[in-house]
Amino acid sequence: MKVTPIGQSGYIVKSGKSEIVIDPYLSNSVFKVSGKERMIPAPIDPKTIKCDAVICTHNHLDHLDPDTVSEIHENQFYITTAEGVEKLKTLGRSNAVYLPVGDSINVGDFKITAVFALHSCEAMGVIVEAEGKKLYFSGDTLFDERLFEIANYKPDVTFICINGKLGNMNVNEALITAKKIGAKTNIPTHYDMFASNTENPLLFSKNIEGSLVLEAGNEYEF
Repeated sequence: MKVTPIGQSGYIVKSGKSEIVIDPYLSNSVFKVSGKERMIPAPIDPKTIKCDAVICTHNHLDHLDPDTVSEIHENQFYITTAEGVEKLKTLGRSNAVYLPVGDSINVGDFKITAVFALHSCEAMGVIVEAEGKKLYFSGDTLFDERLFEIANYKPDVTFICINGKLGNMNVNEALITAKKIGAKTNIPTHYDMFASNTENPLLFSKNIEGSLVLEAGNEYEF
């Protein structure tokens, strides 16, 4: 699988001719609400998104962004929470399904499974499976021992939030969680978008084996 980070918790994942996009925040909508400016430019134009599914792990602006959604073609298929489905309806996007935690759905060559997350609103993480590999994307989540049960899916790679603010694990909690899950490769995420909500990813990657710090806009093969 090929993975391109697009900032915050956003990723493009490709397998063969199949493609999914996770949590695309490609506008400056948070600035309109809170005055928090982007730290990095959007690496892709949302108008170019035409994929098997856009996954929004929860209904917050930096994960389900109305300004980004408005630029994606109106027939795009979405996978999200129950709250996310309702939000997308208000944006004129009806091609969306609610994926309850524990359930799976097949899109293109991918199998997508919703897993536990604990946040300030209804949220999920996702296991993305293709080519005999499993990638775990935490989305936004607080530290909770129920996250350790994701080890049962035996992911090969984890993408774990580390910023420690606004309903997310801090670095130490992310390290504990990653080690309990036991993936060979562990990627820190959710630290590069807002100055008031950032963290040094090296504090994570230097303290666990098999860790990489990815640069937004670059494609990586797993």
